[in-house]
Amino acid sequence: MWFMIKVTFGEHDRCNDNKRPESRFVLRAIAGAFSFLNFDNDIALLRLNDRVPITQFIKPICLPKKRDHLYVGAIATASGWGTLKEDGKPSCILNKVDVPVISNEECRKTNYSANMISDNMMCAGYPQVGKKDSCQGDSGGPLITKKPDSRYELIGVVSWGNGCARPGYPGVYTRITRYLDWILDNSQDGCFCQD
Repeated sequence: MWFMIKVTFGEHDRCNDNKRPESRFVLRAIAGAFSFLNFDNDIALLRLNDRVPITQFIKPICLPKKRDHLYVGAIATASGWGTLKEDGKPSCILNKVDVPVISNEECRKTNYSANMISDNMMCAGYPQVGKKDSCQGDSGGPLITKKPDSRYELIGVVSWGNGCARPGYPGVYTRITRYLDWILDNSQDGCFCQD
């Protein structure tokens, strides 16, 4: 079976055909050593068929500079067109949710078994009460923080969780700092934010 994956840039309302976002096709997906046991290494890079223009609505995200930065206590923002509640319908409008990053030690003490949370992951949310979370359909989306210079950096990728915003189950994200060398090695001709 042969199929093409299309990537869209600059889109906000997926149900409104009035605005034409930029689209590109994926020539190659470069995946990490993904584990079906605990979703470790849940990351991929996409080689596109053409460059993407930088516009008012399309800009490259910054990558973290410090490989050892854990972001514990930082308020991070996840975004996507996923459902707003468990078993809900996907959203037409791009949504965002602000969630605090918690330590892996704290995350391993939640209702997840400790061996499910690897050092390649990070958790964010409100483990005691649930309250806010990314949800179905948000996977692969960004987890970002605002830097002191008001630019944003990508610290995680929405990966998995048990339901959405359930008490005892924070959202689990792929930790970008663990993959910086891999990202740079596999995207040497890529466009990155300028320092």
